[in-house]
Amino acid sequence: MKLTDDLALEVSGLRKTYGSVVAVDDVSFAIRRGGSLGLVGESGSGKTTIAKIILGLESAAAGQVRACGRDRTAAARTLGERRRRAREVQIVFQDPHSSLDPRQTIGSMLEAVVRLHHRDLIAGERRQRVMDLLDMVGLHERHTAALPREMSGGQRQRAAIARALAAEPEVIVLDESVAALDVSIQAQVLNLLADLRERLSVTYLLISHDLAVVRQLTDTAVVMCQGQLVESGTTAQVLDDPQHIYTQRLRASVPGPTWVRRVSATPSILDEGGAS
Repeated sequence: MKLTDDLALEVSGLRKTYGSVVAVDDVSFAIRRGGSLGLVGESGSGKTTIAKIILGLESAAAGQVRACGRDRTAAARTLGERRRRAREVQIVFQDPHSSLDPRQTIGSMLEAVVRLHHRDLIAGERRQRVMDLLDMVGLHERHTAALPREMSGGQRQRAAIARALAAEPEVIVLDESVAALDVSIQAQVLNLLADLRERLSVTYLLISHDLAVVRQLTDTAVVMCQGQLVESGTTAQVLDDPQHIYTQRLRASVPGPTWVRRVSATPSILDEGGAS
């Protein structure tokens, strides 16, 4: 794969083993700046391992990872490099309840991230940035004082998205980020993510087993099976005309059309006790 400057994320020949077990076997894909790619597969297919390598949480046995034009295959050597990498690539996890510090208010959490990555801002500017982030994800000023346990699942996930955005990353890894939400709230959060991508030109790597979610949020898709990439193409091609038997089985396992109904991303999400 030729590595070019217009790519936000590039994975080339990636391989990861755990002893004699090959978790990821010669996987390559790329996402253009502002694009969105779905990494599709069942549990154990290797997609989460790939995400961990991209984020620097695991090391690869072979291959290369580049983000924002810079190599990040080897471990970061300095604190400054670790901060830069974190600023470039952020993640939103599946379960916001466990990924948010239960002792920290949403406001203090966001301000800490802003302070870490934007040291030139003074206190008043940091507070304004926190307010802007809350507004960006559809939360209210009152949520600055809220602890995660005082918020609904949808509100917690919006706060987790705001935390990822606080670093102003170019790439966001979405690791099954709506899987823990009920269907109506899932649709609202997907709408929010789609709107943020368009507004901010952020790049998404979506990790999901849910073909409906992949269809709504991504331009291209790659399908993983037992550590290998078995199919890739535009999302429409992969989902509507799958060529590999594994992808065909995935497609056949989905009852009815693989689509997600777009609903308004803003109604009642600020109402405590609402469906958010």
